[in-house]
Amino acid sequence: MKLFVITITFLCVVGCGEIPVSQLSVRFPLLSPGLYDMEFSLIPSGLFRMGSPEGEDGRNDWYGDENIHWVKLTKSYEMLTTEVTRYQWFAVMGEYPDDNECGIRDFIVKQDDYPVVCTTRVEVNAFIEELNNRARGRGDIYRLPTEAEWEYAARGYTDTPYSVKGAISSFAWHEGISDKSSHPVGQLKANLFGLYDVHGNVWERVSDRYEKEYPTAESIADAIVDPQGPRSSSGYVLRGGSSDNPSFVCRSAKRSRSEDLIRSSSVGFRLVRTDR
Repeated sequence: MKLFVITITFLCVVGCGEIPVSQLSVRFPLLSPGLYDMEFSLIPSGLFRMGSPEGEDGRNDWYGDENIHWVKLTKSYEMLTTEVTRYQWFAVMGEYPDDNECGIRDFIVKQDDYPVVCTTRVEVNAFIEELNNRARGRGDIYRLPTEAEWEYAARGYTDTPYSVKGAISSFAWHEGISDKSSHPVGQLKANLFGLYDVHGNVWERVSDRYEKEYPTAESIADAIVDPQGPRSSSGYVLRGGSSDNPSFVCRSAKRSRSEDLIRSSSVGFRLVRTDR
């Protein structure tokens, strides 16, 4: 992977959502192409507060799994600007996912520009392995983002419930406007990093196993460095909400979970690309 850019480390502190766009828009997003019409945006390393503050609109304190804490990501990475599409899945795997055991089949849209759904985690891992085989010699590695990488990129230097300004229906497919069906990727407004559909459309898989309690890190000095999640757990984390959820479920900090072999018409994924 060759990017002729300067990596910028940015400190996201309280109130970072108020940074004028004019200071950043000349640098972000920094896009570069990938295989099969994939487009990636550079996400610079940095510090941020992960989770949500008490009292955030839509947060349910009964769950208690969004406790705010500092995280430090020491390496830059690239994130796919959209969710992986059915076309991209077919281009790599040579077939579409089996939707015979995938919940409410009426809501599965079989068009190539829609996010691919109805995949198990095992199948997603096989897709990534095959993509890496095909990328061999290019100097790139594809993988799922960690939960911290996902939220940092989805937030786009904001500390607000959503990372895009304006009416939520301008940037998120949620149950109020979606007819409870996913939509073609990249149709609504993107965040500062040029990422589409981080709020709504389909839930997105990350690499971390689910654990209810985040680590404690109340100050920058105690920031958790490059967290990978627990080593063992009964499920994996999903992020971003979907088109059949209320809008508050699509917040940047919202978490859900899924078992390895579960297929769902509302769960897809997005890739991270790094160099070797």
